[in-house]
Amino acid sequence: MRRSIFTVILVLGLFGPSLAAQTRPATRPAIDVRVDPRVELVCIIFRLAGNQEYSRGKLPNYVRDVDERFGPLAEHPVVQLARKLRNERSLGFDAPMSLAVHLTDDIGERVPLVPLPAEVDTRWPATGARLFAKEVKDFAQKARFAEFLASHRALYDLAEARMRKTLEDHARLEWFAQYFGTRSQVRFHVVPGLLNGGSCYGTRFQDGEQQDMYCILGVWDADQAGMPRFAPSVIPTVIHEFSHSHVNPLVNRRLADFERSGRRLFARSEQAMRRQAYGQWETVIYESLVRATVVRYRSAHDGPFAAMAEVMEQNSRGFVWIGELSKLLDEYESDRKTYPDFEAFMPRVVEFFGQYTSRKP
Repeated sequence: MRRSIFTVILVLGLFGPSLAAQTRPATRPAIDVRVDPRVELVCIIFRLAGNQEYSRGKLPNYVRDVDERFGPLAEHPVVQLARKLRNERSLGFDAPMSLAVHLTDDIGERVPLVPLPAEVDTRWPATGARLFAKEVKDFAQKARFAEFLASHRALYDLAEARMRKTLEDHARLEWFAQYFGTRSQVRFHVVPGLLNGGSCYGTRFQDGEQQDMYCILGVWDADQAGMPRFAPSVIPTVIHEFSHSHVNPLVNRRLADFERSGRRLFARSEQAMRRQAYGQWETVIYESLVRATVVRYRSAHDGPFAAMAEVMEQNSRGFVWIGELSKLLDEYESDRKTYPDFEAFMPRVVEFFGQYTSRKP
């Protein structure tokens, strides 16, 4: 009994302050939910190229339809290019999605792709994104992609409706503006990735002050009829992916400050990180800060025990420093006068990683 009481006190001490700090009323932002033709098309191409992360679909009828329609085009130039980029530049996972959201629905360029926009993953070569987009357009025409979309409209409508309902009932995306001190215009987009299974990605598009933030959420659950469904348990993943759009640019502005500790951290945890396809020290810093912010979201909205469960989950994935990093963020939450936005707090984050990696493992 004493141990249980001690555990309650410990958990409340670690995560309690954020509960009061994050309850200020705010307008809930609009969320665009749709099966995005650009995303779905690029997913199909990388599936044909053999990328496993785009070959984990849990909707058997849809996977069958994709393979039947697009399989005969497995040697189209765009598929060959995708395969070449994967083999030579490790281009996969979130990199294809970072380009997809920079295309228009009719596969034009939303902004010029040369030079490469800052939000497009640097695994894309300097002129490779433009060449790829050109070939994607030809692929879509040859495959009659518009017809395929129209024939699956009922499936897409169902996926969108179910996702929208889960978000309306359980997500609190107004937390991002409060927490990060976001001042620019932000639009949130949740995109079900019907071929991706458990693979999910966060990316963004920016044009001036307007930012479009994307959570490309893999569909890993289906009902008895093989139709996609989204339990409330998907919400931490949604928060994770949207956090990337807030965190990654802040880290990028201080990469030189993070490099020494980032390399040390990666060296210590390399085996666990590579199992999750995190092959660079920069990615480990992004992921660490994103995972800590998910803990803070869960503390604010799901309570301290949910936050502790999140820390334990991240420990099991090799992020054994997440509890300490989350505790550091309590300092940010408790002193918003000194730290009006998350960028102002980044020097303390740099300091944390420096101190953490200076300890003996």
